[in-house]
Amino acid sequence: MGAVTARRIPVYYDNRGNPNWKSILTRPDDSIGVCLMVPDRIIPVIFVPGVMGSNLIEKGGKKDKAVKWRMDSAKSALPWASPTRDAAFRKRYLNPAVMDVDNDGEVPADLPLPAEELRRRGWGEVGAMSYSTFLVWLETALNDFDNHEDGERLRLLNLDLGAMVGEAKPSKDEIGLSYRYRFPVYACGYNWLDSNANSAKRLSGRIDEIVKRYRAEGKKCEKVIVVTHSMGGLVARHCSEVLGRNKDIFGIVHGVMPAIGAAAVYRRFKAGTEDSTAWYNAAGAVAASVLGNDAAEMTAVLSSAPGPMQLLPTAEYGNGWLKIKDGAKEYNLPQQGNPYGEIYTVRGKWWSMCEEHLINPLNTERELKKRQVQIDKDWTTFTNLINYEVAPFHKKIQGKYHPNTHAFFGSSEAHRAYGTVTWKGDGGSWLRGEREADVPNARALDEREINESRTVAAPLKDQGWLKAEHQTYTISKPDEVGDGTVPHRSGIAPRAHCTSLLQVNVEHEPAYRHGEGADNLRACRFTLRAIVKISQAVQQTSLRYDQ
Repeated sequence: MGAVTARRIPVYYDNRGNPNWKSILTRPDDSIGVCLMVPDRIIPVIFVPGVMGSNLIEKGGKKDKAVKWRMDSAKSALPWASPTRDAAFRKRYLNPAVMDVDNDGEVPADLPLPAEELRRRGWGEVGAMSYSTFLVWLETALNDFDNHEDGERLRLLNLDLGAMVGEAKPSKDEIGLSYRYRFPVYACGYNWLDSNANSAKRLSGRIDEIVKRYRAEGKKCEKVIVVTHSMGGLVARHCSEVLGRNKDIFGIVHGVMPAIGAAAVYRRFKAGTEDSTAWYNAAGAVAASVLGNDAAEMTAVLSSAPGPMQLLPTAEYGNGWLKIKDGAKEYNLPQQGNPYGEIYTVRGKWWSMCEEHLINPLNTERELKKRQVQIDKDWTTFTNLINYEVAPFHKKIQGKYHPNTHAFFGSSEAHRAYGTVTWKGDGGSWLRGEREADVPNARALDEREINESRTVAAPLKDQGWLKAEHQTYTISKPDEVGDGTVPHRSGIAPRAHCTSLLQVNVEHEPAYRHGEGADNLRACRFTLRAIVKISQAVQQTSLRYDQ
């Protein structure tokens, strides 16, 4: 009889995601079948997407006819770039009261897990276009029991990622311990139009649902690990620290989180989504159109959507990030650490973030008094959202992070973002001489201006025959290193609260797509390493192996 050889029998998963092994009877030989066991001690990993990254569907409508925000692919997103989906259409449907989370999005077919199980895990809730490749990569890297000698986790042993805080390679024992547990990857979509406080409640419910599931199946499961992208970080922080779920979360990994807000949100209210791609990049232009081309399309949505407005710069962001330059004269806001009262709810100024006539394109009342009554109601609704949804949310999560927080952020010249937003005047007329113009109280001359420029009539101070002058103010280009959306100051803000922190050269939306570039792969491997490090806390739970 010759030497015995081992035949590895691959694992496959049934419709409940439970491992199984199949072996076909063959002629007797000197080989033996080997099944590499899949652990039944579970540490679920929950991915929380960014703003606009969850699939939504119109409530109460038939699925084949309902309006959908479906980010499966460029093709599924393309209808939102259509001229028919104008400000009025967006106001009618992109409203938190109208839309709900849709779990029928595309799920990948290149995993041993069946589609039924992936939907059970919430993968259909998040935009496949942005997240599918990462979810597949993470699921594979965390559950490669058939590849435990050459998997992604093993590559971390000698990999220096260059973190600015907590650069520590995992030991062989730490990686070995992680292989004794199963890490099923979940996703938790949410209604990104609604307050992140309500989305945090949804995440809290998902944690309970997942743990309950595995316990009902006779498996050991106690806590979860959370991974976030962009605004998902605010959702997770509120869930963990405000709702008190940190005791049920081993740790959180944040990617490109606007920790203290992003000035780009103001810019989008005033001019639509910025397109920083080259003029010949059709995909970039389409993406900007999908999100909102101009102030009319963006204000119609943002003014009634507390979630995106909670991405506005917080009080922590500091003073002076909104600037108006009139020659040598510069006006800076906020001045007293109150962007809510000094910028967001200022009404009737040409530089006001929210232009009242753009809030409700469904207000078609022709009689002026009745039209104004509706405008007043819409303004009150908007300011109530700022005062009772946005400002309190910011205050509740200020400086609050899970005790075991890891984060990476994008910061490079290649992807500049709005650290400050500046309106720069064209210099006005030489006829004014040395007289100063009252630019902050200037009057807007054309309500049809809904892009980067505003033409105003500014009263002139002191005596003279010229009472006012016309000027055109144009909004600045992004001025601070960042990831194209989140500026450096907001990305690095969690530093004092992080167990580990990595700075990378990534763009905001595709930050987790490991195939986009070397730094994207670094970000993904940093996330994987953080999960391995976080999972060591399992030794203080009922899942440790001496139980």
